[in-house]
Amino acid sequence: MAIAAELYALQEIDLALDRDVARLAEIEDGLRESEELVQTRQLQEEKAQAVTELRARQKELEWDVDEVRAKASEVEAKLYGGTVRNPKELSDLQADLSALQSQTRKREDTLLGILVELDDAESELKRADSAYAETRAKWQAEQEELRTEKSQIEPEVQLLEVRRSDRSGAIDGAALSLYKLLRERRGGQAVAKVERGMCQGCRITLPMSILQKARTALELVQCVSCERVLFVN
Repeated sequence: MAIAAELYALQEIDLALDRDVARLAEIEDGLRESEELVQTRQLQEEKAQAVTELRARQKELEWDVDEVRAKASEVEAKLYGGTVRNPKELSDLQADLSALQSQTRKREDTLLGILVELDDAESELKRADSAYAETRAKWQAEQEELRTEKSQIEPEVQLLEVRRSDRSGAIDGAALSLYKLLRERRGGQAVAKVERGMCQGCRITLPMSILQKARTALELVQCVSCERVLFVN
């Protein structure tokens, strides 16, 4: 096989390897948690924390209300129990009872506000739970697809690497060095086919003298414009 044809065959392997390796890198990146998953989980955690704090506040207020109610009941029992007859003491008890009843109403109003806020927070948490569950299910399905694709590509890469090693081992060292240099300079494409007198790498029409040299395949011929090795099939 002519050296240009050998290099073209090697390039086909390398391009396939490039595609597979690039896809594997994309898959590895995709196997990480998505930004959407992280965001929905963070939102769910924030909503859950808000509900936890409101429930704790609810308990505290309920205890406070119960405590004030108990004190009011004690004062009311003394006031109307008949054991206290002194007008001054009765007046003081009435004032204490009024103050405790006022405290009870205020704390009940605060508790009511917390209950309304908690109801809203629980609704928001329910929506956040649903969004997170949906996003996670979608992400897990995508993960399974990516792992399946990865398991298919990895053997292909191993096979291509073996083929590349065999192919490159049979190519002249100088030609291989030129090929590697041009691959770096030309985005992975060091060899260009010639079709209808044109270099398919840069799409210019080649001089007849260059075409004749490329057709003889006795030596490597490079495009006068893009410098790629010319391959005439």
